[in-house]
Amino acid sequence: MAAGAPKNGEYQEGKLWFQRKGSTVTIGLTSLATEEVGQVQSLELPDEEEDFEKGDAVVTVDGSNGKLEVTTPASGFVKEVNAALVEEPDIVSEDPLEEGWLVKLEIQDSSDLEEYAAESSEED
Repeated sequence: MAAGAPKNGEYQEGKLWFQRKGSTVTIGLTSLATEEVGQVQSLELPDEEEDFEKGDAVVTVDGSNGKLEVTTPASGFVKEVNAALVEEPDIVSEDPLEEGWLVKLEIQDSSDLEEYAAESSEED
């Protein structure tokens, strides 16, 4: 658990983690997800400023064992994408909890995150 997602919370059946700083939420894969998809081969990343509703697919990860659609834990827009992953998608497999983060969202309502963070009462 702690090794899979040492952030503010996880969701999508423990396959995704998020870290919140103010209204910005960084999203990435947990080790459970990287085991499931295998070696990451390519990613479909969104455009910056693109709007999403809670639960929308924001990133598609294509790995050696299959695909995973990454959904948003909250409504908002894309503030930043990890552009390094376009050239080196294997960073996600090698370091999913730090360098391999996927996308940063500017969220509209932090209460969207409460259901996911409820299990994790620890503060960073």
